[in-house]
Amino acid sequence: MRRTQKLSWTFLFTFIVIILFSACKTYYKTSLAGSASSNQTLASLDSLKLQNRFFVLRNGNNAYYMNSLSLSADQKTLQCRLDTLPPDHELYVLKSKNGKGKYKKIPGQMEVLNEVHLYISQDDTAGIGSYTLLLDKVQKIAVLQKDKVRTTRSYIGGAFLITGGALVVAAIIILATKSSCPFVSGYTGEEFTLQGEIYGGAIYPQLARSDYMPLQLKPDYNNRLQIKISNELKERQYTDMADLWVITHKRETKVLADDDGNLYSLSALQQPLGAMLSNGENVTGALVKPNDNQVLYFDDTTSAIANNNAVITFRKPTSQQKGKLLLTIKNSYFLDYLYGELAKGFGSYYSTYMKKQKDKPAAELLKWVKEQQIPLEVSVNTTKGWRKIKDITTIGPVANRQVVVPIDLSETNGDTAEIKLSSGFMFWEIDAAAIDYSADQDFFVETLKPLQAVDETGKDILSNLTGEDGIYLEQPQIGNTATITYQSNAAVSPDQARSFILHTKGYYEHIREFAGKPDIKFLKGFTRPNAFPLYGMKQYKNLKKETMAFLK
Repeated sequence: MRRTQKLSWTFLFTFIVIILFSACKTYYKTSLAGSASSNQTLASLDSLKLQNRFFVLRNGNNAYYMNSLSLSADQKTLQCRLDTLPPDHELYVLKSKNGKGKYKKIPGQMEVLNEVHLYISQDDTAGIGSYTLLLDKVQKIAVLQKDKVRTTRSYIGGAFLITGGALVVAAIIILATKSSCPFVSGYTGEEFTLQGEIYGGAIYPQLARSDYMPLQLKPDYNNRLQIKISNELKERQYTDMADLWVITHKRETKVLADDDGNLYSLSALQQPLGAMLSNGENVTGALVKPNDNQVLYFDDTTSAIANNNAVITFRKPTSQQKGKLLLTIKNSYFLDYLYGELAKGFGSYYSTYMKKQKDKPAAELLKWVKEQQIPLEVSVNTTKGWRKIKDITTIGPVANRQVVVPIDLSETNGDTAEIKLSSGFMFWEIDAAAIDYSADQDFFVETLKPLQAVDETGKDILSNLTGEDGIYLEQPQIGNTATITYQSNAAVSPDQARSFILHTKGYYEHIREFAGKPDIKFLKGFTRPNAFPLYGMKQYKNLKKETMAFLK
């Protein structure tokens, strides 16, 4: 783990893109001028990771929709099917020639905000049908992205080295077509904003589990609350229930859930006294404040077993028996990338393998997950040594989530408490840590069942989401969206506030269409404990070496 000032693999590709952006950058809205800051550019790229983008090939004067994208194992070619560009995606193609970039919030123009345009020199072999794109032949990429008050058109361009150019383009493809879990967006007064993912890691029916996601919501003019659950990637998603907890509490108090859905009030949070990596590096500053662009990342300053850990010290009243640890965390995109690399090893056998996995007990599947150090392990230092408190389940890389971990301090002495966070190499990102010793405050919880639920076609799907009954809402295709409405009560009193937690249960299945024979030797290696993080550390070092050579 390291502070954000030091390069991590998670943002290594983004770092390259930022450097290239600084050379040539314009704005999609021609009424604006100036240049975006690095943070704005990074935010724009981060948004690209979260969406299923619409790819367009710009071959001279021709434009094609790039469908069924598949990146080669060496990340140098992209297999796709070229189709006619739909009318809804012609706005930028027609107006980019004269530099105009305004759009209207109407069908046929809003779609422009989801596009990525790949420009190549004239290729006579490109036409309707199957096509192989050599990534080092891409001259520039136009990423069209709404950034709240403006839409930025950013270009990646220039004469790339063969390896470097392919690597950078591959990075964009990876970020835009990542694996993930169902996305949840909430209505915040003006629009639906993406707020995270649910039941991450539950990729088989027997792993279906509950999830408890904090949400930022604002009622509409009818005092109703709305969320969307959407399938944005190549997955089949199954949601059994979607209850909304509305928690009324004192304004100066937070109420959040632990990994199991138990609620805790937080009213006297204390920042860490210190935080140290296993190599002695001080990383306290990265954990003090959430959402401050200071994050503990994972890199190659790690042990031989590819384990990352940090020990965080908090002040503690001498006689204190209990504490409430508050973590602001998410998984890394690197973990997502590694899973994709592992899956490729199955080749055309992948679908058969996944079907066979459904016959295995959940305990056997979870045993492998723990042996590979995928959960975030939380431990406390006691008079008898380190004692594990909790394994936090994966929550996905899309957005930070605040999670409470109750800590038993009865076996600790002195006026400090030491908490250790550990996981496999570069699997988690830790944004902030704090502890609370206050007594639980009174709060009121109201469980709201969905009032209305419709899919993307307007079909009523309410009956699929009203209870934990094994009747799942099925979202098998990209673009499937459930818009769920809840009826909230009147506004709270001036000294009160409301918090919202979405309680869902479900699972999802990846859809992959790999070719070739399975790599048996490669796959057998992952049956050993700790093989996955060791593989990740090796991949990181190789990619870092290649990328840093390109940057020189």
